[in-house]
Amino acid sequence: MKRILIVDDSRDTADMLGEIAVVLGHNSTVVYDGASAVSAAAAEAFDLIFLDLWLPDTDGQKVCIEIRKGRSGSAHIVALTGSNELIRSGCEGFDEWILKPLLMDDVERLLA
Repeated sequence: MKRILIVDDSRDTADMLGEIAVVLGHNSTVVYDGASAVSAAAAEAFDLIFLDLWLPDTDGQKVCIEIRKGRSGSAHIVALTGSNELIRSGCEGFDEWILKPLLMDDVERLLA
């Protein structure tokens, strides 16, 4: 069982990922902004983090850098983005990137 943090300002996307994680036997925490993500990752050590790059209060790369400094620093952090350009430019601190809309195969692979 993995401890999973889902960070996305699209509540539908975040809630769906959280539900999928629970159905597959994992613990999930869902937040919708960067400040809540940094706070949650400081309070608990997560194994896997899905992190949207576009958040209402900050950008996901800044959140990723902050998370890497704390309890969840060794988590596998996956950037979620709808832009190929962001993937090509690279993002410091992320382990991998997934394009939106998410494919179930990618989600299941990461949760396995």
